[in-house]
Amino acid sequence: EDVCPVCKTDRFLNPKLRLMVSSCYHKMCESCMDRIFSLGPEPCPVCHTTIRKAHFKPQRFEDLGVQKELAIRKKMARTFNKTESDFVSSSAYNAYLEEVEE
Repeated sequence: EDVCPVCKTDRFLNPKLRLMVSSCYHKMCESCMDRIFSLGPEPCPVCHTTIRKAHFKPQRFEDLGVQKELAIRKKMARTFNKTESDFVSSSAYNAYLEEVEE
């Protein structure tokens, strides 16, 4: 169900509706996002967590749980899939490998 929680617009009323997802994983249409966050950080209309306009990303999946899981997996991949070229010395890389194993 693609409905903006702020203005209650859906894809039936506006076929060009573009929903954005905040860092707290609540969706909002792009026009509401521009209007609310144009002057800086504001509380999320759903959960009241302070967020910025830059923290919004386009909604890629209908189920926001999938989008959240994808973000977690990307973060884990950045942390645990480093190569030796990412470190200044081989001893630092070996310390990283030991930490990953633990």
